[in-house]
Amino acid sequence: MFKKFFKRNYSFRYPIVDIVRGFAVVLMIIFHLGFDLTVFGFTNFDFQSDPFWWVFPRVIVFLFLYSMGQSLEIAHRSPIELKKVLKRFLKIGGLAALISLFTYFAFPTRWIYFGTLHCIAVCSLLALPFLNKKWITFSGATIILIPLLAGFHWPWPQMSHASMDYIPALPWLGVVLIGMGSTHFGLHKLTIPNFPGKNVLLSFGQHSLFIYLIHQPILFGLVKVFHLMLGKQTS
Repeated sequence: MFKKFFKRNYSFRYPIVDIVRGFAVVLMIIFHLGFDLTVFGFTNFDFQSDPFWWVFPRVIVFLFLYSMGQSLEIAHRSPIELKKVLKRFLKIGGLAALISLFTYFAFPTRWIYFGTLHCIAVCSLLALPFLNKKWITFSGATIILIPLLAGFHWPWPQMSHASMDYIPALPWLGVVLIGMGSTHFGLHKLTIPNFPGKNVLLSFGQHSLFIYLIHQPILFGLVKVFHLMLGKQTS
């Protein structure tokens, strides 16, 4: 039952979509490892001011939302199944709510009220009118993303505290639309030659939601245990 809950319902999978998503998972693990090491004083990465650490998580989110857009278009090439859409929204939205609840108690000054999963859940609904409409999809992406070059910030609810993960649906919906539009040019069908680690990326991409939920508690716990062990050795 647990495995079924995280299983994707696509009748046919395109390897490149899973590889892109799997690569995003790997980058996400690296980023959170760097974050955890900094929390416990092993490193001193500046996640607020260092350009690399500012861009890095945004690349990860871009890859996740791009592949999500491709997956949406692939899953709904036939008429939209609202029951399937609602079921997925409730699953992702419910997990996002649990993350908010957990971080509220664990990190009360930085809790996540609208992070990556929240964005994915909302964008999965906002993107529905653009399905199966190639040029309307790209027009929507342009309207959403181009104003950023002029310094325009789309309004989205934001709380006063600095969230550990804040990914507003606008402008990030534009990336989802780019992913959707790319399927009309067959980019989801590109053949990827074999390379070391390809199967790992495929597996990560196929189980990205499960890994997303469990990787950080595991990493944080391991780094904390390592920190405690070193503390005992030096005491």
